[in-house]
Amino acid sequence: MSLWSRLFGRRDTVSWGEKKLQKDSGLLDTLVSDPGTIPMEMDRRPQITPWSAARLGTIFMDFAHDATPTRLAEARLARQCLSKFWLSAPIDALELLYGSAVGQSYRQMIGTELSSQPLLRDEESWRDHLSERLQSGFDRPEMANVLLAVMPYFRPGKMKVRNCEQNLPDWLLADYASLFEPELLPRLRQPSPLERRALAPAGAVKAAGPGAVEPELPPLPQLSSFSGAQALQLTGSEEFLTRLNGLVNLFEIDPDDGAILQELASFRRQLGQIWLDTPEERLQPLFESPFGDLYRKFLRSGYAGTPLAEEDRQLRSQLANYVRNMTRPKATQVVLAVLPFYPPGKIGFAGGEQFMPQWLLGALPSLYVKS
Repeated sequence: MSLWSRLFGRRDTVSWGEKKLQKDSGLLDTLVSDPGTIPMEMDRRPQITPWSAARLGTIFMDFAHDATPTRLAEARLARQCLSKFWLSAPIDALELLYGSAVGQSYRQMIGTELSSQPLLRDEESWRDHLSERLQSGFDRPEMANVLLAVMPYFRPGKMKVRNCEQNLPDWLLADYASLFEPELLPRLRQPSPLERRALAPAGAVKAAGPGAVEPELPPLPQLSSFSGAQALQLTGSEEFLTRLNGLVNLFEIDPDDGAILQELASFRRQLGQIWLDTPEERLQPLFESPFGDLYRKFLRSGYAGTPLAEEDRQLRSQLANYVRNMTRPKATQVVLAVLPFYPPGKIGFAGGEQFMPQWLLGALPSLYVKS
């Protein structure tokens, strides 16, 4: 049984090689052309490959955590699965699908180092074939499908779409830029004057020069007495990490123990304060450190679903209010700080995902899922 069979539960009967690419090329060329000119070819024995976005997300998460040869092979097959999915997805449903669990798995994939791995020969052929299709021009309606299918096969910075701000849909532009033209991100992340006016609450607008209107930033709360350098030192404290790990284990054994619940509430506020005080350039390394592993374990323990004390509800409200505009300074830090205050599935970003770094966006679907 092949690796594909092990992943998705069936025997692989179709090889993915040059012959398959040649056959698929005809389908691509006539995807939205005159259907009357396309001969109907249906297999009497349809090949059905069950897969799930959650399973793909787990594959990419495992690969990002430890890129063993087996996990690399699994990630390659998962990438192939998503690439084929986008080619067959309805053109008028792409934005909706990109905002769904499938899109989250896709963003998780492009946030890993998978694209930095050398391509296999069949993968090179697949990439080159799709690239040729893109070069025919962006006036064809299926170009967003093709772009989504081919992007994961290019190394960061090694693909360029001419006039991308005109040729790409708004919902894809920021993710494209983060991979291939990061110099565009500062401009893309700037809200328009109309958006700035809409974001400014009553009584919070102050003059910032002739004709300029800027929203005043709401204050960030202090979550713990250990802040600043003291808070950051805790991320390397064996005593702090061991105690938190032990409390999480005890909670999973007895989630109704009042003393454990109270101490975990204190640790939750300290976790939030650590993220608030972490400089931007240290966020990803800290997220991928043993401290970050314990942070994710805390989220997956189920403690975030326990009722909040009034003080914690007020803190959560202040943090959530701040990230209503994800273009604000330290927005990523605030997201990490506020996540432990929300039960699974109870926080949404209403389009703010485009302003998140890929390493966090890719991890979001799995943060509350036990490994």
